[in-house]
Amino acid sequence: MKRILLISILSLFIFSCSDYLDQDPEQLNTLEKVFASRSEVEKWHAQLFSSDYYIDMLASSSFYQPFLAATDDAANLVDWHVQTMYLGQINPSQPSASYGIYFFSRYYQGIRHANIFLENIEEVKDMGELERTRLVSETRFMRAMYHFWLLRAYGPIPIVASTGVQNEDGSALLGRNTMEECVDWLVSELDASIPGLSDVSLPSEYGFPTKGAALAMKSRILLYAASPMYNGNSVYANWRNNDGTQLISQTYDNEKWKLAADAAKAVINTGNYSLLEAQEDSFDGYVENYRKITTTWNNELIWARPSDTNWWVSGCLPGVFSGWSGRNSLTLELANAYFMADGTTAPPIDDWFDNLSFSNTVSNGTVENTFSMFVNREPRFYASVHFPNMEVGYPPASHPDALYRLGFYYTGNSGLISSGGDRNYTGLTPRKHIPLETTTYKGSDGVEPVYSPNVPYPEIRLGEIYLNYAEAMNEYAGASAQGEVLQYLNAIRNRSGITGYSGTYTKEEMREMIRQERRVELSWEGHRFFDVRRWFIGHGVEGVFNRPVHGFDLTTGTYDMDPDFFTNTVIQNRLFRTEHYMFPIRASEVAFNKELVQAPFY
Repeated sequence: MKRILLISILSLFIFSCSDYLDQDPEQLNTLEKVFASRSEVEKWHAQLFSSDYYIDMLASSSFYQPFLAATDDAANLVDWHVQTMYLGQINPSQPSASYGIYFFSRYYQGIRHANIFLENIEEVKDMGELERTRLVSETRFMRAMYHFWLLRAYGPIPIVASTGVQNEDGSALLGRNTMEECVDWLVSELDASIPGLSDVSLPSEYGFPTKGAALAMKSRILLYAASPMYNGNSVYANWRNNDGTQLISQTYDNEKWKLAADAAKAVINTGNYSLLEAQEDSFDGYVENYRKITTTWNNELIWARPSDTNWWVSGCLPGVFSGWSGRNSLTLELANAYFMADGTTAPPIDDWFDNLSFSNTVSNGTVENTFSMFVNREPRFYASVHFPNMEVGYPPASHPDALYRLGFYYTGNSGLISSGGDRNYTGLTPRKHIPLETTTYKGSDGVEPVYSPNVPYPEIRLGEIYLNYAEAMNEYAGASAQGEVLQYLNAIRNRSGITGYSGTYTKEEMREMIRQERRVELSWEGHRFFDVRRWFIGHGVEGVFNRPVHGFDLTTGTYDMDPDFFTNTVIQNRLFRTEHYMFPIRASEVAFNKELVQAPFY
């Protein structure tokens, strides 16, 4: 069966705009009718991948999803439901009116949809066994993913493996399973799905899970399970079900890191995936290559889904271009996390401002009068960040030389005085995920509209697997595994033209190196939000989510080197306490289900 996500049945993958998917299939057809027809069954199966249940990271305005916005990488003063997260205002009475944050019931509806499929697929008579096996395997994979997406947000959750315990809205009168039970079940489900999944994705099947996707998701799940938040964390010693069952084990188990490392190595050993390498050994070649990783279908992507990036692009383009004036704001904290051109860590942010200076020459990625903080940075920085005085363009064929120098200062072409209601807040915006084919132009002859094609959103790619393996091996074996850890860490750096690490490091030094590399390499791919949580480093005096984020002073400045603009400015004060590691469940759902205990400290 030919399955083309972008054109045919899964045009609903993102938009869910067909008449069929705009309504509950159970209201349109009896189950007997649905599962008497192969074509109707395929529609039912396809809905598992639609926006009815799945939340697309990029197909929404201004960091709508907290996974991107509510971190120290971003600043968002527009969307109140995101602010409830980083201001510490989320609570069980109103976790959020937006599905962007409250998706507990939404994902369980997806799980119910999968359970109905699995319990009725044998009724289909006009379907071959190979196709039936594949659809069952893909459905089990997606059912596991919905459970995992719940787990990473809400902590140990009820496993719902049949419709017999679910109501029509997906709810179930069940208590939480323990963390170990959740992880064991997820791993067993992914293992069970592997034999029936495709070996690799053909162009006509992009977006559907493969054997590699199941192996890769095992790697991520086991990495989470081994991490400090879940592995012997005494903070949760008193968190129990009503029957007294402890939900998170109080015994630290180092072997969990070995399981995570082995799972990552299993993906690597398939030989089906490779890092996307630059075709040209040059600065520009490395910049373009890094942009292609998340904007083209390539052999590094293990599981990716077609994503409509027009919303994202409009929010990231600075005001000089058409769009929302760069309302998707990137923080100085993230900008300075990128390495220098020689591979070394950048000086602290305050140092750049205490010794304010600007370049007077043209260099890789920069022009004259560029703030020194942005000069001589690694290629991934220039592929991922729009910064003040950057010369950049997304020219159409009719104006191939249309480049603009970005002015985020008050009177600049992307500053407050030039912006409408939507505006940038930091003087920085993301460039990552903006397709190379994007075009926009403002000139005397008018404005050409933004064109941005659908691109893959990387759910998981080989770069992450390398970092998973490096982290797990370092935590498991420390110095004795340093050679192998550096092999995979340096592979990530080298493919972007960055000098690899050499020398001898302690386990703790390696930990910080891996975490910084992960923040940079996987920026804007939905990891930072959950990585900080699983590392359990978000709260307290030194908590990375419990401190202000910074940008430039956009309320002032009249020229491109105005020192008033180049001021290290607090954009937002953040609050992150112990309870914020897990989302609360809506109070009404806990009241309805007496077996379901609330997240800790709410």
